[in-house]
Amino acid sequence: MYDFHVHSIFSADCRYSVEKMARSAITKKIKLMYIADHYELNDRLEEDMTFDLAQYKKEIQRVNKKMPGLEVLTGIELAGDLSQLERFDQVVKETPLDMVILATHKVKGLYLSNEKFYSEKQALDLYEAYYSEILTRIKGYDNFDVVGHLDLIDKFKDRYYVPLEFSKYKHLVMEILLELIQRGKALEINTSGYHTILNRPYPKLEILTLYKKLGGERIIIGSDAHHPDYIGYKHKQIIAELKKIGYSHIAIYRKRIPHLVRL
Repeated sequence: MYDFHVHSIFSADCRYSVEKMARSAITKKIKLMYIADHYELNDRLEEDMTFDLAQYKKEIQRVNKKMPGLEVLTGIELAGDLSQLERFDQVVKETPLDMVILATHKVKGLYLSNEKFYSEKQALDLYEAYYSEILTRIKGYDNFDVVGHLDLIDKFKDRYYVPLEFSKYKHLVMEILLELIQRGKALEINTSGYHTILNRPYPKLEILTLYKKLGGERIIIGSDAHHPDYIGYKHKQIIAELKKIGYSHIAIYRKRIPHLVRL
């Protein structure tokens, strides 16, 4: 079993060491794990969320030597303002990684969790802005391998006070999926959504089914764990769902090169 999205103390919102996360992964019979910590670059430099990549890689090398039963690979959850992402390019030239996940946590300078809307039109406006932002990032920046937790915006639906049917913004999601397929990028299935009121992965099964129908093949599965107990969370369940949809492989990245392996 694999977990492509695990955090560690190198993320500002996680207090567990790489070794602590690795020990938990071994107890859960995880064979391969990516430490994909937050790396966020913003127009206001004081809002950056970064860390020393060389030190990070050195720690992962140490853990790999200490725990031969588990392969730990390097990854980043890259986010921030589109205008600043090219700053990341120079960093990874100096310190190459195995995989880069591109994430979207805010729209038009506002974090999603801060927003509140009371009508369907207002909620739809935010959804359109959110998915348009993701599409703009994919088209405007290419130095990534995977799009992370695509419909994370649904996590905050209890703040919008109105239900919003997938059909109302499906065309935008479809455009994103087609762009990923055309560019050879992968889609993350992120199981942290099982901890929320949604009780399902990001993205939802409707999107995963649509991606498959459009010809999408490259997927990864990540827990987004910030706590050792959540590594590999619900992975067996989601693998069974993926097989029902028709998926048979996941993409493993080493030095940014994907290799398909059977689920």
